[in-house]
Amino acid sequence: MANPTAPANARSFDPLGAFAYFLYVGVGGFLVFAFAWALAPAVERQNEAACRPLRPEARDFAAPDVVLHDLDGAEVPLSSFLGKTVVLNFWATWCPPCITEWPQVHQLAERLADRDDIVVVAVSIDEDLAVIRPFLEKMAMGETRVVVLRDPTKSLHTQFGTEKLPDTYVIDEAGNVVQAFINARKWGSPTAVQCVESMVDSYTPARNT
Repeated sequence: MANPTAPANARSFDPLGAFAYFLYVGVGGFLVFAFAWALAPAVERQNEAACRPLRPEARDFAAPDVVLHDLDGAEVPLSSFLGKTVVLNFWATWCPPCITEWPQVHQLAERLADRDDIVVVAVSIDEDLAVIRPFLEKMAMGETRVVVLRDPTKSLHTQFGTEKLPDTYVIDEAGNVVQAFINARKWGSPTAVQCVESMVDSYTPARNT
């Protein structure tokens, strides 16, 4: 006999229907993951193509947590940029290729100004802190979106694997060095902007799972 108090639209539990639903959801999720996994190599090749004109050298190590100084002498640990992709450039005012490259670094920061997930950092290894601001002003870059810092030891760049200047490293948001660019590059070019953005925006299953 039917329960007169039961709602008219009440339905009994359908185990077969529930199983079919969960199977549908599970298979759908698996297919999405499989598609992303299969797509990753193609995306990686596309990113490599974007950077190829800049002749990058692959790197895969944790960036040393070096302590730098801003132009007022305050300490700035490199780890303070965790969570952002860092384009880390080492330079000096006495280095002719650095002088040529600096406007390019400045332009790169300008072109990436609307990206809050990327920061361009230029680290001077000049012995005298007082020469840096006049140099930038002389180059008409006293106001720049580049984070200008100084290495008081003048040797921290060697911890990244080279003694040459200028050299540039890309550090991902987890603090790992992923690319190196030894000697000057045309960082202000559309190619360089595309290269940096491709590394930031690339899809990797490890990052998105």
